Amino acid sequence: MLTNVDLANLSDANLLKAALWEASLIETYLSGAYLGGAGLSDANLNDAQGATGKQLEKQAKTLEGATMPDGSKHP
Repeated sequence: MLTNVDLANLSDANLLKAALWEASLIETYLSGAYLGGAGLSDANLNDAQGATGKQLEKQAKTLEGATMPDGSKHP
């Protein structure tokens, strides 16, 4: 499980079913990353680049309590 990858470049990464719960992904580059089935509950995606909230909702398995790229909390 990743816990702190702030400012990382995960562009085009295959994160299929990755366990990213509670991970700090602040300002991480996610352009082209595949997050199919990834667990992002309580992850901090604040200011993440290259992925919208809608894209994350479509791909991720879980987003409960995650801080979205726009700074909002996912229900």
